[in-house]
Amino acid sequence: MFDIAKIGLILFAITAISAGILAGVNSVTAPIITANAKAKREAAMSKVLPDAVAFEKVEYSALDTSVLEAYSAGDAGCVILCEPRGYGGAVSIVVGIKPDLTVNSIDITSQSETPGLGANCTTEEFMSQYAGKTKDIKVVKSNPGANDVDAISSATVTTKAVTKGVNDALLAAEQVMGGDK
Repeated sequence: MFDIAKIGLILFAITAISAGILAGVNSVTAPIITANAKAKREAAMSKVLPDAVAFEKVEYSALDTSVLEAYSAGDAGCVILCEPRGYGGAVSIVVGIKPDLTVNSIDITSQSETPGLGANCTTEEFMSQYAGKTKDIKVVKSNPGANDVDAISSATVTTKAVTKGVNDALLAAEQVMGGDK
């Protein structure tokens, strides 16, 4: 019985020391991770709306939307961060929107889609399709019209998720920039 208690205490001590070390490492690295995430977000925001001088966070909340955050960029437009659900999980998108409520460009900052299929949503060829589009973008499998995007072959779920995110961003932009312009 004494041996079992001794083994239990030793395992508890090892676990407590390990937890303490992990907590210490986390407290040191958490600010660095937060700063890196902020820098990545700001770089993506500048990429999708390069004419913007500064970004000011705007309160935005709507039910049934993929929008996470909204930023006003003054006369340059606004930037909307959204996270629709794709085939492999959340797809993080930064959408730059001009004052005339057209998409300037998008940047997909994080995704866990199938490599070689849905992961192709990060290619410039795919993302550039959204430039100049207005709300109610549709996904088509061939011959896209003026406000359509061509679906990624064998990755329609991902294409629809990205399109949902961009459409949600355009609706949010209407509110952020004060209605239809």
